[in-house]
Order: sequence, then structure tokens, then C-alpha cells
Amino acid sequence: MGFFNRVILLGNVTRNPEVRYIPGSGTAVARFGLAVNRRYKAGNETKEEVCYIDIVAFSKLGEFCGEFLTKGVSVLVEGRLSFRTWEQDGVKKSKHEIIAENIQLVWKKDKSDVNDMMAESFDSTGIEEEDLPF
Repeated sequence: MGFFNRVILLGNVTRNPEVRYIPGSGTAVARFGLAVNRRYKAGNETKEEVCYIDIVAFSKLGEFCGEFLTKGVSVLVEGRLSFRTWEQDGVKKSKHEIIAENIQLVWKKDKSDVNDMMAESFDSTGIEEEDLPF
């Protein structure tokens, strides 16, 4: 039996992508933040919850991010959830992040109509997490 790890998010870029290159192979690795909003009703009041997520993109997809994504741009991200651990100043740290496999720029005709969009899509190739330069 196989397992399934797939994430699809629609949100706004929270910081310009940081692009670095893996030594030796020269593979691009881009990192950026994504804010995903959720509106819901609590009694008569409408509330909003924001989730901030770190996104990592490799190869041509990483280069695309560095060239076309900027803070505030809306994107649709498809990928997989990953758990990363590292040590910093003798302290073990960890976090979840999304490894992007496809990113689409989203243009809205009307700010309230998310369903009416044009998109350009870019796919990634598989890179191992231990190859990350940061």
C-alpha cells in the first residue's frame, strides 16, 4: 500500500524569493513565504485566519520563482509536505515546508473572483533535500 503526500495552496507571496545554487551541480534553489487566508463565520461575525508557509522550489522552477515572483503576487502552489531538521548554534531546529512541484501565477480580473484566472505553469525536477545550500 502506498501513501499520499500532496498539497495544493492558493495564496500571496510574503517575501521575494531567495535564490541560491547547489555547489557542484549549479542547481537553483528558491525559498519564499506564502500567506494563505481563510475566512469563516463565528456567530454573526466574519473572521479571518492567515497561515504562513515556507515554499522551496528547485531547478527551472526555482529560477522561475526568482525571476517572476515578488512580494504580493498571487500563486497556486502544488507540491509535497516535507519536514526539515538542522542544528544552529548547538540548538536543534525543525520545521515543515512545502517542496513545490508546480507553481502557477494567478491574475484576477476582479479581486473577489478567484475562479476567473489565467495561469502559466512550471514543473520541477526531483532534488534531494540534503543537497540544499541553506
